[in-house]
Amino acid sequence: MFSYKVDDEIKLALPRLSDVDELYALIDADRDDLGRFLPWVDHVQSIDDELPAIQNDLNGFAAGTSLNLLIWYHGRLAGKISLNKFHKMNLEADIGYFLGKSFRGHGIMTRAVQALLDIAFDEYGLHRVYLECAADNLPSNGVAQRCGMRIEGTLHSRLILKDGYHDCNHYAVLAEEWPDIKASLQ
Repeated sequence: MFSYKVDDEIKLALPRLSDVDELYALIDADRDDLGRFLPWVDHVQSIDDELPAIQNDLNGFAAGTSLNLLIWYHGRLAGKISLNKFHKMNLEADIGYFLGKSFRGHGIMTRAVQALLDIAFDEYGLHRVYLECAADNLPSNGVAQRCGMRIEGTLHSRLILKDGYHDCNHYAVLAEEWPDIKASLQ
């Protein structure tokens, strides 16, 4: 299995088809909270709905168009993080993620995003990585800020979620900025 050690508590790994039960259970256990900001959650109603998503993740990795990784915390599946939609001409990608409720508040996602930025710049040679989240999604905004990402603007009424349109904060970091930002976070 491909995996990337973040630290003594966290590793990131390519999903395996055999992870489907555990991944579905993680989503299902936190369906209402995750579904507030992640519209795709409503489309995952069974293990059979999650299996094609894992296959799609693996196909994206093989094609070099995305990188979707599971987050493991002390050997337990805690969430998922991804570099989506590689834009080869501009050498950029966006970050997506979710973390199960019982794993929040331990700095897991902040460390996972920092590791993903290392992978994006060091392994994929990207120039720019961005993250978009609902302006009222305080935990996701906090992750971007703790990772030293610069807010580039707020897009009015950009995201359609269950309860209607939400403003979207757009954060980014450049490859040449990342080493100094990372050093300041240590």
